[in-house]
Amino acid sequence: MVNIGTHVSSSKSLDLVFDRGLEVGANSIQFFLRSPRSWAWIERTKREKELFMKKAKESGISPTVVHASYLFNLASDEEELFNKSVKGVIEELALCEELKIDYYVIHAGKTKGRSKKEGIERIHQALENIFKKVELKHCYFLVETLAGQKGEVGENTQEIKQLIEPFKDSNIGVCIDTCHLFASGYHIDTSEGLEEYKREFDSLIGLNRIKVIHCNDSKAPFGSKKDRHEHIGEGYIGLKGFEVIVNDKFLKTLPFILETPKEGDMDIVNIKRLRSLEHP
Repeated sequence: MVNIGTHVSSSKSLDLVFDRGLEVGANSIQFFLRSPRSWAWIERTKREKELFMKKAKESGISPTVVHASYLFNLASDEEELFNKSVKGVIEELALCEELKIDYYVIHAGKTKGRSKKEGIERIHQALENIFKKVELKHCYFLVETLAGQKGEVGENTQEIKQLIEPFKDSNIGVCIDTCHLFASGYHIDTSEGLEEYKREFDSLIGLNRIKVIHCNDSKAPFGSKKDRHEHIGEGYIGLKGFEVIVNDKFLKTLPFILETPKEGDMDIVNIKRLRSLEHP
């Protein structure tokens, strides 16, 4: 059975992420450690950390995934934003290590008018600073594949390779996002297209670097370069596309984390839709 999870709220207390995951029938969960739209960092109490670790063991939910704040931009040439982003990642990653979070996923950054080469060099500088401060013993740092919106670094496999290449001896890997891949121009909605993408990834990076799948349909058409998530089967990837993805011999060994719109009981609906596509 494929491991299917979803993004849940971490409001009020971090340990509640497990309760919220169980409520919707998730096997795995993803959550934020701070408001994704705020720089404010709250130090967690000893009691809250203990409750988190206790529920992590008892809930059966695994793996745990943290998504970095959307405010971070490790490619920025603005010193204040760059330094705040590095500091923010260090804060979050240190807590991930302490809580034995399995994966930390980040949108590496946007160049904002500069070349991709300059953006990648800036991200390398950021990661060097981060990994000097936080030694990754349990948690894996995952760079997310992006849709290719203006200036985004990580819209294709070549860019992802350049981002992680200098750190390949560390706990570093990749989170692939189905909506982003489709929007950036990879036909992962067909068997042939998915195999072609996997071959490219394997030859440039190695499939073993893919650790997590963000499972989202695309509200925008193929190759649109737009990051617009949709419920499973209601977008341009469609149910047939997800049937290909969820039954792929390699991908089905990985956790699928839903980042579909938070509307009513749609987490439950989306999990059931994916489950219905699994072949015996």
